[in-house]
Amino acid sequence: ADAAQASGGATAGRYTTIPIAKRRYYGRVQQAVHDFLLMGPAMVEQDMTAYSIQHFFDPQGVVVVPAKRKDVNGQCTKKDGDCKGKEIRDSRWNDMKASMYLLANAFRTDQQKPPDRLPTVKAAKAFFKQVDVMEKNVKKKKKKDAETTAVYVEALDILDTYLDLVELPPIDSGHYEQEFDTLVGESARIT
Repeated sequence: ADAAQASGGATAGRYTTIPIAKRRYYGRVQQAVHDFLLMGPAMVEQDMTAYSIQHFFDPQGVVVVPAKRKDVNGQCTKKDGDCKGKEIRDSRWNDMKASMYLLANAFRTDQQKPPDRLPTVKAAKAFFKQVDVMEKNVKKKKKKDAETTAVYVEALDILDTYLDLVELPPIDSGHYEQEFDTLVGESARIT
């Protein structure tokens, strides 16, 4: 008999449905929104040297993938005897960009429509544009920066639109005052 051939089409990816994408990315997006909102008080003071702002953009700030042991059945098989894996770190901002885009793209109902034409992706990209401007300004570490504060306020409005489109609570709901689990969730519901 002939071997089956796979087309590699839309269902070839691992996360193709909205509930699965929600379960996969809601925690990461909610934690990123939490961290983004934590910058608010420092933004009001226009102090770009504040820890909350610097930490949000710090490439070593967040453990994206925790270190895992690489032993086999409890036995280390490496010659140097070091079976502890390495963690992968990145900024909360980079993780936010990736998870927001992937979640936004999951709301596609028509595979013929390119992702850039989806309202969710448009809102995410508009937000990214604002925060990229913020990131460039934050690297200058100014003590008084009214321009970056204004960009932050614009970004908050766009973020609120995005959250509504991906069925998450608005930023002023009080929902984001807690920490969130960034691992794959148990359900597609907001917890």
